Amino acid sequence: MNIRLLSALILSVFFLLKSNGAPNVKVCDLESSCKNVTETSAICLFEEETNCIRKFASLCHLLIAGCREHKVLSDYSDVYCLMDTYLCEETPTNERWTIFYGHGKD
Repeated sequence: MNIRLLSALILSVFFLLKSNGAPNVKVCDLESSCKNVTETSAICLFEEETNCIRKFASLCHLLIAGCREHKVLSDYSDVYCLMDTYLCEETPTNERWTIFYGHGKD
């Protein structure tokens, strides 16, 4: 009786480890795989967290960025690219807000 219980326990642990053992790793495409990128293929995304617009060379580049960030980037349009004043800064600081609030860098 103990042998059956022990073998059932071992099999249960084995199947549990096998089903949850290795996480699914999604491999994102490389930016070099994006073809036919021109100035007119640019697409812009509204970033809700930072309240600014990120510009990408193409929809392909936007999808790759979404894959790398593990996000679904869905609020995008070429019309957003016309709003230059709302483009995200390249630096991680909020330098563009110094215009409105008058705070300089420390």
